[in-house]
Amino acid sequence: MTVLLPFLVNAVLNFALGLLIALFLGPEAFGLYAIGAALVVLVNTAALDWLKLSAVRFYTAQTRASDPGIRSTLDLLFAGAALVLCVSLGIVLLAGFDGGLPVALLVAAVLAGIGAGWFDYHGAIARARFLDAAYGRLIAVRAAIVLVLMVGGAWLTRDPVVVLLAGLAGTIASVLSVRGRLSDGPLAIAGARMDLARAFLRYGLPLVAGNAVYSLIPLANRSLLAEAHGLAESGYFSLASDIGLRLFPMLASMLEIVLLREVIRLDETRGRNAAQKRIAGNMVLVLAVVLPAALGFWLVLPAFEALFVPAAFRGHFAGYMALLLPGFAAIALFQAAIYPVFLLQKRTLIAAIVALAGLAVNLALVSGLVGTASPSRFAIAQSAGFLVVLLVTALVALRSLPKAPPPRDIACVLFAGAVMALAVWPLRNQLPPVLELILQIGLGGLVYAAIILACDVARWRTGLRLRWLAGKTRPPRGSA
Repeated sequence: MTVLLPFLVNAVLNFALGLLIALFLGPEAFGLYAIGAALVVLVNTAALDWLKLSAVRFYTAQTRASDPGIRSTLDLLFAGAALVLCVSLGIVLLAGFDGGLPVALLVAAVLAGIGAGWFDYHGAIARARFLDAAYGRLIAVRAAIVLVLMVGGAWLTRDPVVVLLAGLAGTIASVLSVRGRLSDGPLAIAGARMDLARAFLRYGLPLVAGNAVYSLIPLANRSLLAEAHGLAESGYFSLASDIGLRLFPMLASMLEIVLLREVIRLDETRGRNAAQKRIAGNMVLVLAVVLPAALGFWLVLPAFEALFVPAAFRGHFAGYMALLLPGFAAIALFQAAIYPVFLLQKRTLIAAIVALAGLAVNLALVSGLVGTASPSRFAIAQSAGFLVVLLVTALVALRSLPKAPPPRDIACVLFAGAVMALAVWPLRNQLPPVLELILQIGLGGLVYAAIILACDVARWRTGLRLRWLAGKTRPPRGSA
């Protein structure tokens, strides 16, 4: 599918982006940058993400033709929300409040958060209209420009503010590259409707409240860690956290793009029951992708750290990443497998309630483990908070579905992951890093895929066999 290639490219570039920025900034400056980057996510999530979610749910090719007021209302709301953010920032700065951050960093983070929201909103518009080429271009252009500008800024200036502003510049350029293709014409203020705005608020705000809390957890941990152990230690933690929070939500988004829009299409054409059954089946697919990604990353950590992590961060990176990986896997499973249940049913308030529970667990563990000398308590607390969110929402979601995911398929996926780990584990710290990483990825992938196909998980082996047979029986082109 056209839309997936830019995501795969973007995943590789995001790996490089975090590592290169850390290399040129160093632990202390990277710790400050990471706090600013977490603030970018919080601003985007808390103030603008509800518009992206509303676009995904309410703006389709069908409603674009039948009710153009939806797009007019969304556009006007985004412009208003961005203006309110800018005015609020000015008031806060005039009042002398900076949250303990450099003023320039605070300004750059808020502006970059608005830019990130603008990017996500246009991405949602492209997805809603199935404009895969435009969506791919949006992601690819941003990834390429941001990589050059942010890494270049870090190398030239060693200044976290410059790095954040460079990311904003790349985001703006990527949106401008597709804005004409995604436009429905000039902003039609007269077409905006108050009833639609209220509907978007009712739908999106509970989701936003939950997502904002999820974004607050890494920001709070980075800030508290910097206060307790210094910016350099926060930088060590933040590099592992930053890479994980880039890659695993991106993996979940890639799965969501492929799966969720088919669920919505089923809901429109065949009814709610068919859509919910598809969601249950999709849960197996999501687990089959996320489990080997998280488990595999843990298995290759020694070789990965030796090859790619800047020298100043080595030792710290692997320790933090090993503790954070369960939480990253929980985020991806929640976003791609569980969240669609609540999106489809428009039961979005539960996301906010459970997010608060996750934040409470995180803060309780940070405080409860305060006697622990190691700063690793922040990584343990973060993973625990995200795992609580996954477990609680999974229990609620599964009870509301007419059909549960097949237990046999889930057991086979878990078994395949365990065998993959047993096959790869003996290679850890045994070979030169390059050879070790290649063998681990190759062997682990082969073992995992072989068991998944042997067990015919989600009837994938059967599907492949039927395609192969269909290809053999299809008459050659040009034959009578």
